[in-house]
Amino acid sequence: MTREALDTSVVLAALLGWHDDHHTARLAVDRGLVASRLIVPAPVLVEAYSVMTRLPAPHRISAADAAALLTDTFQGVPLVALDAKEIWALVPWLNEKKVTGGRAYDGHILACAKKGRAGRLLTFNAKDFLAFDEGGIEIVRPGQ
Repeated sequence: MTREALDTSVVLAALLGWHDDHHTARLAVDRGLVASRLIVPAPVLVEAYSVMTRLPAPHRISAADAAALLTDTFQGVPLVALDAKEIWALVPWLNEKKVTGGRAYDGHILACAKKGRAGRLLTFNAKDFLAFDEGGIEIVRPGQ
């Protein structure tokens, strides 16, 4: 069984019914939950909460609702976080890859996915992750 890590783009689409990719993302998440093959990189959980609570009206949801959606859907799914030593290794790796700005968060997510031994990273932003040119993990758009 290939473990699948989720990117924030998939988590948001799966949880927000108005999202254009909701059906595709929800199907991918539900299949992964049933098969017990999902992992959630810790920064994805925090980023999803942040985005849901800062979206422009009418899509912004309350902190309580965001927390409930994430907890109800993903509690029990393995959560993968980097330890202090791994974070200190991540920073020079980001520099080596010439990663700046918000793409650093993608690098953090990718590092967590690799730590969790995911064979696939599900994302709607494949180009952001493919730019890292890292082997060992397949970058996949749900539904393809």
